Amino acid sequence: MSQIKEIDIRDAEVAKQVYDLQQLAYKVEADLIKNDKIPYLTQGLSDLMRTENETFLAYLDDEERIMAVFSYQIINDGVLDVHRFMVHPSLFRQGVGSLLIDYAMEHNLLRKIIAQTGAKNTPAIEFYKRNGIDFVCEIQVDHSVKLATFEKVIMSLDEFKNLQKN
Repeated sequence: MSQIKEIDIRDAEVAKQVYDLQQLAYKVEADLIKNDKIPYLTQGLSDLMRTENETFLAYLDDEERIMAVFSYQIINDGVLDVHRFMVHPSLFRQGVGSLLIDYAMEHNLLRKIIAQTGAKNTPAIEFYKRNGIDFVCEIQVDHSVKLATFEKVIMSLDEFKNLQKN
């Protein structure tokens, strides 16, 4: 039975599965945006294993293989900052990404979600919009790279702080 669970990126076997998926999934994005300078494509396995301050969630298939990964950091009083979001191409547009975001939202007290993707990555942009994560702006990184920024406001900072007190 498929499941979602938090994984330890320092575990060599886990990291290798994530690394392989990262190469596969971000290569699809690189082809879409016609730019292979995506930082996660150039990251080595040992660098991935040294990642700090990111929570990694994995979607596991019936055979316990990692088929999707969602990593994030909670910053600034309840803001979930999406770092990595990768789904095996065989599972594109099957709801796995939504399951991962929903899981993160259910297991963290959040006031906002923020994310970025390549401005030409239409499938990711449509995914964020379908999940209520709204387009905010585009940022020109350099002459060939433009990022689209998204956010979903769940509650105000005051509401968040009041919930934390209770």
